Formats: sequence, structure tokens, C-alpha cells
Amino acid sequence: MMRTPNNSIYPVITSKAVKDTTTDSAIKSSHNQKKQYMITAEIPREVSFELPEGRYRARISGLKPFIKQSAQGPQDWVRILFDVHVPGLSKGVDTRAGRNFKLNLQPGSDFRNWLTGLLGKGYFRERSGQQIHLNSLLNTECEVELEHVYGKGYEQPLVVVASIHPVQVAKDKE
Repeated sequence: MMRTPNNSIYPVITSKAVKDTTTDSAIKSSHNQKKQYMITAEIPREVSFELPEGRYRARISGLKPFIKQSAQGPQDWVRILFDVHVPGLSKGVDTRAGRNFKLNLQPGSDFRNWLTGLLGKGYFRERSGQQIHLNSLLNTECEVELEHVYGKGYEQPLVVVASIHPVQVAKDKE
């Protein structure tokens, strides 16, 4: 039995009647002619990972586990994705950034050191010996520090989420 998908893979197309702008009654369409319709389609927003250096507000929007092969065998890794708010640039484009880590929360590991910037040192001390659900990080508002890494032969720099921090609340001036 063939199944029909619930969601269309094609863009949504709507039709709207074209406004008749003729002024001469002799050229107006007769009852035998069909109306002309304007066919429109929505263009999805572009996504860009090409962001300027600096510190920006962001939200953790995705976690993607993957396996990476190494000389010691397969390793579990995770990619953390961010929706980044870059003033001026985020109006017309979805601005995103990401960072990959070996799934290792041992003291001194890159992943643990990086997460400590957001969660604080006490987070790991309080949960020592326990499992944590990384999905709990989804939709967390934060600030990210973006840096550029320039590679030989590459036109655009690689944008790296160098550090992650809690959102700083601006103090009201009295």
C-alpha cells in the first residue's frame, strides 16, 4: 500500500487575483475569458554560518550526536548548534554557529572546560558520578564568543564558538 506524506515537500503556493487596471471599457475582459492569477511562492530564509567575530546573544538550538573514527576506535562526539543574534545581519538571514566536541566530561576535557563557562564549576561538582541529559541544554539562552580561524587556501575563515557564557543582564541606571 502506498502512503501519502502528511507534509508537502514543495513550497506553499497561493494564488491571488490580479487587480484589473484597465480604464477603457472596450478592452475589459468578457465573460468568456478567465481571470489571471498571480502565483506566489515563499522563499525560505537563508542560513549563514559566516558571522563576524565578537560576543553575541544566542540560544542553543540543536544537539547532534555522531561517531568519529580514530586510531583508538570509534569515538562519541556531539555537535552543539546555536541560533546567534547578530545585530543587522539576523534580520534577513538565519545566523547560526556550531562547535563539535568529543563526548567526554572528565576533569580537564575540552567539553567540560567549555561548558563550565555557561554552567559554572559547581555544576559538575554537584553532579559528580551522575549522568546528565544534554538535551536539557536545548533552548538555553546564552552569550557566545565567536572567533575566526584562518586556514591556508580558504577564502572565508572558520567561525569558532570559542566560549559560552550566561546572559549578562544590563543593570538599570538610576
